[in-house]
Amino acid sequence: EGRGSDSGARTVIQQCSHAKVKIKPALDGTDAQWAEVGDFGLVVYVCFFHGATEDVTHDMANKLMTTRLFRKNAGHSVSLLDLPGSILFVPQDSLLGKTAPNRRMQYIGGCELWWGAQLFSNLVSVCRELMSGSAKCTSAGVKVEHGLYGQKQEISLTSVEPLTVLLEF
Repeated sequence: EGRGSDSGARTVIQQCSHAKVKIKPALDGTDAQWAEVGDFGLVVYVCFFHGATEDVTHDMANKLMTTRLFRKNAGHSVSLLDLPGSILFVPQDSLLGKTAPNRRMQYIGGCELWWGAQLFSNLVSVCRELMSGSAKCTSAGVKVEHGLYGQKQEISLTSVEPLTVLLEF
């Protein structure tokens, strides 16, 4: 049980019809700011393991954008780029969690905070490049959004057809 020795990242992917993550709280009479996606897409919770390299972000981006996860009609599935749909990345270091003695959780094996933030930023950038290279995505106005690495975040997600997948890279 656990991750393979060559794993660099773990993701939990959820199909959504609308999702948002708070990136700035309401302060002094100003409204909170949210990173938001709608009209069908994915929320991807991400953590990076110790030893992860930038290569893993390219592998992740290609698989997340091109794997046929969405059921378009009976017997036919399409990728995020083919749908087209948006994607919301949420850093989630709790994906490192394992049960430990005394019914506690341990969160060990993650990469350093500064490196995780760099990998997360790189993942978002690579996905944006892939999306901007798709005429279908550009004309549909779909986007790549993200939460803030290393901070607690409020999340709201709506899904009319729940689909949740765990992927390791």
